[in-house]
Amino acid sequence: MRKSMQASLARQLALIVIAAASSSAFAKDADNPLLGSWRMTRAVVAPWSDAESAPIDSAWIGETAKFSAHAVKAPGPLACAGAAYEMTSFPPEGLFQGGLPEPAAKAAAGLGLVASPVAGVSLTCDTGLFEFHSADADTMLFALDNVVWTMSKAYGAKASSRSPEGVVETLLEAHFNGDMGFAPETVAEKQDYLTSELSRLVEEYFAQPESPDEVPVIDGDPFTDTQEYPTRFAVRRASMAGRYADVPVDFSDGYVTRRVVYRLKRALSHWRVDDIVYAEGGTFKGLLD
Repeated sequence: MRKSMQASLARQLALIVIAAASSSAFAKDADNPLLGSWRMTRAVVAPWSDAESAPIDSAWIGETAKFSAHAVKAPGPLACAGAAYEMTSFPPEGLFQGGLPEPAAKAAAGLGLVASPVAGVSLTCDTGLFEFHSADADTMLFALDNVVWTMSKAYGAKASSRSPEGVVETLLEAHFNGDMGFAPETVAEKQDYLTSELSRLVEEYFAQPESPDEVPVIDGDPFTDTQEYPTRFAVRRASMAGRYADVPVDFSDGYVTRRVVYRLKRALSHWRVDDIVYAEGGTFKGLLD
């Protein structure tokens, strides 16, 4: 009888230990900001390298990396098994495994990592060690083969490509990974995302003669409402009204965040950008008139 009671107590203690371990694991998972799906939104040559030694695989832009408790589903060597995570907090000198050139704080700020220390997650798995650094609640950065990649989990990063948010997400990915200058050729690359009316107004704007003695009406980037390009963006959930949708987008360089609203119009089954509303109340069309 005593042996039976001892065995029963042993089983109960074992169950308590297992439950405690499980609770600890669940708590650890709940605290891990990397778990879940992230979309690759931008790639830049790392500040410790140059374009010749760091070719960027643009096919990764728009791809998804899904981080689960023990594995990662993602393109390239980022896909791995045997995943183990550890929360991190680094000063600029420790970011990207200590790879930033001096002064490290300036190099980090150039990537939009301004606050110090920078929180993040270290991932160890069967393909190697990866360090992820948090730019904000929606954005992580990591380095691979001398390229710094930006990942987003904002609403637009998970939206259908045919939705208003998905259209803006894809447009901005093309914008951030291409030439962000405002010129006829750069806008032509975005033609498929714009309504015919907005495209016409842009063409008419560039057809007007310029005066070398005057500052252009559009002196900066009208797609982000900035003169100094931001390092990241987060596409928020749209508000819908019939054939129109307003999609808020937050642009940030780590110091300042600006909200711009993309106004889309539906033609048949396609959503296209018809205007952009700026924080001060002006609009893209207003600048073009």
